[in-house]
Amino acid sequence: MKKILLIVAAIALLAGVSSCKKDMEGKYAPKEKIQAVYQERALYYNDEVSYEVPKYKSEEWTWEKDRLNRITYYEEYTYESGEDGETETGHEVMYTQLFTYDGDGRLTKSEILGQVNMVATCEYDGKYLKTMTVNESGELVVAYQFNHDGKKITSFDLTLGDDFFDGDEKTMEQIERVSPLRFVLDVEPSAKVMTATKVCAKRAAKAGSKANAVLHFDLTWDGDNVSRMATSYMGATMQYAFAYDGKNNPYSNLFELVNMMDGSLMPYMALSKNNATKITLTQTTEGETLTQTEEYAYTYNVKDYPTSKTLSELWEDARYEQTYYYEYK
Repeated sequence: MKKILLIVAAIALLAGVSSCKKDMEGKYAPKEKIQAVYQERALYYNDEVSYEVPKYKSEEWTWEKDRLNRITYYEEYTYESGEDGETETGHEVMYTQLFTYDGDGRLTKSEILGQVNMVATCEYDGKYLKTMTVNESGELVVAYQFNHDGKKITSFDLTLGDDFFDGDEKTMEQIERVSPLRFVLDVEPSAKVMTATKVCAKRAAKAGSKANAVLHFDLTWDGDNVSRMATSYMGATMQYAFAYDGKNNPYSNLFELVNMMDGSLMPYMALSKNNATKITLTQTTEGETLTQTEEYAYTYNVKDYPTSKTLSELWEDARYEQTYYYEYK
């Protein structure tokens, strides 16, 4: 079954509460607070349904006043029922993510409690997010060092620990929930970081230099949105171009990590103010260039926040659609 862009990991928020604190990174204060996320997906061949997952609740968000306290994630599973062995689909708790803040309301720790327990910690230099480190059972999985130009994050260095290479699928799913980038770059751009990370990690492992491999990502801004992101490592170069709508991004200033459609991991930063509508990847490896485009369609509420987001992908005689629905408090 196709992986979805979940990107969930550690959250860091970037808004403020006073004139001296409004630019502090690590603060998440959306005007519309997500209460639940639902999703459904289907695969069509010649316009006939070949496979589908009906709409179900995949995330439940719990708030304490203006602070996000926890997110509970659900996963689908199939089972046989009855004597005829009919297959039915159900859902169960996959894991829970807890958030801890400092006196200024900035994220200091994000914990994932599930089959694999992970902890992400944030450190600040004045009003800026300086580092974020993800550990599993005390061992380094991945660490981020953020660089600024005095206004915005312009680049970051990502160090991969041994646990990044040695983790099984469940471990990787947990990492996706504690990375810092989902709420900085927005879900899709952040997800792209992990795709690039996975490609580079494979090259590092093949070359026998996987220990403490460091990847560098550069960001280009167009107003309040990240328009381009680029990285290169051991002969692999990835460049992403992003287009946006003019509406409000409910994840803006929340950090986490996501899983790409190809199963690779990406740090996710929802730095962008608006929602990504188109993402174009240009990847060059061993002299060969590949271009891939993803497009997203939205519906909105009266406050210009998305109520649904649909990803559609087309092949010769097939179409894949995945839709997310957002419910607010």
